[in-house]
Amino acid sequence: MVHSWLADAAAFITAMARNHPYWAFPIAFAIAFTESFVGLSFLVPGVLLLITLGGVIGASQTSVFPAWAGAVMGAVLGDWISWWIGFHYHHRIVHFRFFRRFEGQIERALHLFHNWGAWAIFIGRFLGPLRATVPLVAGMSELELLPFMAANIISALIWAYILLAPGAEILRHLFR
Repeated sequence: MVHSWLADAAAFITAMARNHPYWAFPIAFAIAFTESFVGLSFLVPGVLLLITLGGVIGASQTSVFPAWAGAVMGAVLGDWISWWIGFHYHHRIVHFRFFRRFEGQIERALHLFHNWGAWAIFIGRFLGPLRATVPLVAGMSELELLPFMAANIISALIWAYILLAPGAEILRHLFR
């Protein structure tokens, strides 16, 4: 069932991006936001969908920039909201029913954050299961907004490029 849903999501993204190449920004924004927002990231296979989007962009000969900008903005917003939730609710989060299911990921993210500090935001962006919980934990740990946002933005710029550009560039060279 999960495989079927994943295939359907990839087919939908592929069709939308192919038929409406100017929708690359909102499509990438929505995918990256759901991949970065705590809770939604466990439901949406954002990495796979962004790689797929990069391939469609490469095949359509359109610029990767709008999708990259959308992915960056979606990832930054998703992480910022997750940080705010952690900052606002602190350790009461683990008592909320929804977050009890993710207690293991929250504990791993706490360990990563306490070992690496603000660098954990950067590192966490590239670690799938921890991607959305690290910002939540950064907020729980009362990391100040400025160092959080610096790591959040820089990591999102690199992460979005790594996911979108290779597919776009490889296919662009094949269709020359």
